[in-house]
Amino acid sequence: MLGNFDETVSVKDFLHHADTGIGTCAGLDGDAVFEDGVAYKATADGKVVVMKPEDGVAFGTVAKFDESVPAVELRGIADIEAMKKALAPYVEGNQNIFYMIKATGEFKTMHVRSCFASQKPYPTLSEVAKDQREFHFANTYGTVIAVWCPRYVNGINLPGWHFHYLSGDKTQGGHILGLSADSLRVKINKIERFD
Repeated sequence: MLGNFDETVSVKDFLHHADTGIGTCAGLDGDAVFEDGVAYKATADGKVVVMKPEDGVAFGTVAKFDESVPAVELRGIADIEAMKKALAPYVEGNQNIFYMIKATGEFKTMHVRSCFASQKPYPTLSEVAKDQREFHFANTYGTVIAVWCPRYVNGINLPGWHFHYLSGDKTQGGHILGLSADSLRVKINKIERFD
């Protein structure tokens, strides 16, 4: 948040421990989505590229996703706040752990953003956000990967939900600012330990 966008871990090291999650790339060069053991970068010019093992990640939250959990259906998601409200019952039982979701389906609308790469001396995240690029997609099929963080990690992560999107054809993605969908198939993992 204060402007340290240096690499903290390589894609190879992240994927050694996990296969699913979200993050941002070294230099704040786009938004990262980790899906099924592959790292994707959604760039500010509207492209999605596969990251190389030696590419760097400045920040991320990743886990080994348990696909065996039963899926639930969320219906009538009018906007991002409705999505958070629909997910609330699944985190209310224990707000001291992390949760990760994969929500798959057709999105009537999807509003994402990505940032351009920054050079040292880095600006703060709020300064970078003034020049972010936003994209609007309609009737796009794909997956939302999101992380819910407990309040006590404030300062090392963002409490509450943080959503990223990756289309099924791997051509659209980014940090989600807004969305809507009639029906989504959601798998929810409880993450009770973290490093």
